[in-house]
Amino acid sequence: MPDFDADRKFKQDVLRMAGAEVQTCIQCGTCSASCPTAHLMNPSIRKLIKYCLEGRKEEALKNDTIWLCTSCLLCTVRCPRGIRPKAVVAALKDIAEREGIKSKDAAYELIFQKQIREHGRISELPLTGEFLFVFPQAAVQSMQMGLEMAPRGKISLEIEKIKPEGREEVKRIIEELGGK
Repeated sequence: MPDFDADRKFKQDVLRMAGAEVQTCIQCGTCSASCPTAHLMNPSIRKLIKYCLEGRKEEALKNDTIWLCTSCLLCTVRCPRGIRPKAVVAALKDIAEREGIKSKDAAYELIFQKQIREHGRISELPLTGEFLFVFPQAAVQSMQMGLEMAPRGKISLEIEKIKPEGREEVKRIIEELGGK
């Protein structure tokens, strides 16, 4: 049974964060047609906005679309109504994170951040190896990519470390950003 109060609260949260002008969306699809990653998104940005306006929290939050946005702002620049679809995506990400919903790539992101904290930079082979230990389903895709990139010199098999003073600078930046 739908919880109409929760649906209304969700819609109001999104409008508060993304702007009341979202209510003027005419569902023309210009945002989706402008998006360079639209072919990867399900639902499209247009549908995501529709879900928000209808208070359909579950559909709006539990999908890959909010995590695939590259923040290029083409959707915002091209919207004929002056809506900021990127702001809707940002609001949905905030709500999802607040509710403990993570992207399917959360494990990769944590490993990536750990490497930055420990070494001050990323090294592809250890990053991929540690990720495959956590998410072995990605092995075939990773091997295909590695086989294409290695002969071209695009990936290194070494763990590169930055100089101690550079590591301290990275540590300072991380601390200034709240330790994330």
